[in-house]
Amino acid sequence: MIKRLRFLLISLAFCLHFSSGAYAQSEAFLEAIRLYYSNDVKAAYNQFKKVVAEEPDNDAAYYYLSTMLRDTSACNEQLKKAVALDPDNYWYNYSLSQNYISEGQYEEAAGILEKLAAEHPKKTSLYSDLMSVYSAAGQYDKALDAIDKIENKVGPSDALATIRTDMLLSQGKTREAYDYMLEYYKQNRSPRAACFLAQYNAASFNNQEALKFYDEALEINPFDTEARYGKAHVHRALGQYDLYFENINPFLANPDILPSAKAEYMSDVLQQQQFVYTFAPQVDTMMMNLYASAPADSSICSLTSTYLYQRGRVDDALLLAKLNADNYPESYSLNFTYPLMQYYSGDYPAVTSSATVALQRFPDDCDLLQLRASSFWQMGEYDSAIGDYDACAAAAPKGSDITLHCYSALGDLYHLKGDQKAAFGYYDKALKIDPGYAPVLNNYAYYISERYPTPVNRTTKELKKALDMSRITIEKEPDNATYLDTYAWILHLMGLDLEAKAHFKHALIHGGKESGVILRHYSIVLKALGENDLAEIYSDQASRMGE
Repeated sequence: MIKRLRFLLISLAFCLHFSSGAYAQSEAFLEAIRLYYSNDVKAAYNQFKKVVAEEPDNDAAYYYLSTMLRDTSACNEQLKKAVALDPDNYWYNYSLSQNYISEGQYEEAAGILEKLAAEHPKKTSLYSDLMSVYSAAGQYDKALDAIDKIENKVGPSDALATIRTDMLLSQGKTREAYDYMLEYYKQNRSPRAACFLAQYNAASFNNQEALKFYDEALEINPFDTEARYGKAHVHRALGQYDLYFENINPFLANPDILPSAKAEYMSDVLQQQQFVYTFAPQVDTMMMNLYASAPADSSICSLTSTYLYQRGRVDDALLLAKLNADNYPESYSLNFTYPLMQYYSGDYPAVTSSATVALQRFPDDCDLLQLRASSFWQMGEYDSAIGDYDACAAAAPKGSDITLHCYSALGDLYHLKGDQKAAFGYYDKALKIDPGYAPVLNNYAYYISERYPTPVNRTTKELKKALDMSRITIEKEPDNATYLDTYAWILHLMGLDLEAKAHFKHALIHGGKESGVILRHYSIVLKALGENDLAEIYSDQASRMGE
C-alpha cells in the first residue's frame, strides 16, 4: 500500500510538473517513471526508449532519457527534442543551458538563459547563471550588467560585491575593484568587505592600513576567522611574533574551519625548520590547538603524530598513530604508518604485532609483509622472516623489484642460518631478474670467499667467479667501501696482495676507517706484504672496534 501511494504521488508530481498530460497517463510511461524512481536506471532507460518509439510526441520521456545519458551531446539531442515539443517549458530549456555550459558553449547557453530571464524576471538565479556564462566567455560588461539587475531586484550583498570585485580583478582592474569595495563598505560594513580591503593593503605592504581593516572586521564579528588569520600574518610580516601567535591560535583552534585546510597550513609552517626551532614552545601550542580542534580527523591526527615523533615524544606519537589506524581501518596509509613508526623507534616486537593486525585488513600486502619480515630479522627470528619474504615473493609480480628484494633478503637469511646452498639458490634467482644487482653480487661474492680461510691458487674457479661478480659492483659504485673490501679481500685470497692493497687504500679514503672488518682485512694484507709495523697499527684499530 505504501509503495502504491508513493508511486501515485510521483505520478501526480510529474503531471503537475510537465505539460504532456495525455501521455503521462499511459501505462508504458507510468512504468518507466516507476523504474526511474526505483533507481533501476538500465530498465528505466529501456522503458523510456520504448515510450518514445510508441509516443514520439511525449516531451517528458525525452527529458527523462536525457537525465540518464552520460554523453553530453547525446543528452542534448534528447533535450532538444523535448524543447521542440514544448518550447515554453522552463526545466527543459534550463537543463539544456546547463549542458551547453558544461561543454563550454557559452553563446548557446547565454541565448537560452536570456530568453528564460525575460520570461521569468523574478528568478534572480538566472541572472547569476548569466553572469557566470558571460564571465567564462570574457564578456565582462554583460556580466556586470547582470549583477546590476540582480542588485536592483534583491539589493546589495557581500556575495554580489565579492563577485563584482573578483570580476574586476580578473580584468586587471585592481584599483577599480578596491575603490568599488571601499564605497560598498562605507554603506554596508561587513567582515568580508573589511577583509578584502585589508588583503589589498597587505599586498601593497600598507600593513598598518591592513591591520585597521582587520580590526574593524573583528569589531563587527570577534570570531571572524578570515580576519584573525589575515591579521596574524600581517603581524608576522612585521616581526611581531607574539601577536602572530595570539591571532593564529584561534584560527587553528576553530572547529568550524575545514580540518584539511588547517592541516595543510600547519604542514607548511613545519617545513620552516628555522622558525620551528626558534619558536618551539609556541609551535607546540599551535599543534595542540590544531589537534584539539578535530582529534578524529585523520590528516590532523597524522600531522600531530609525526610532529610529536620528530620532537622526541615517541610514546605520544605512537598513541596517536594507533588511534588513527583504529579509527580508519579502511585506510591503508594509516595502517602502514603505525607499524612503520614503531619500526623506526626500534620496537620490533610491537611492529610484528601491529603489522599482523594490518595484514588482517590488507592481506598479502607486500610492504606490510616486508616490514614485518625485517622486524623478525632484527629480532633474530629468521624462520618467521623467511616465511614473510616467501609470502611476499609469491604475492608480488614475477620479475618485479619487490621479488628481487625478497630473493636477496632470503639469500641473506639462509646464509645466517648456515644453509649456503639455499642462500646461493636465492641469489641465483635474484640475478636472473637483474644480473647487475650490486647488493646480491657483493654478498654472493663475499660468502663464496668465506669458504677460503687462507689464500689459495689464483686459478680457483669459485674465487674467479666471486671476483667477476665483485668487479661488477665496484664498476657500478667505485667509492663504495664495502664493495671495495670484498673485491680486495678476494684478490688477497688469490695471492694478489699488491692489487688488494691499492683497493683497500681506496676503501679507507671513502669511509672504510669506520669498519673494523675492513681494517682487519687491510692489516692482514699489509702483514702478507711484510709491512708488519703498519699492519700492527691497523690490527689494533680493528680490535678496538670489536674485530
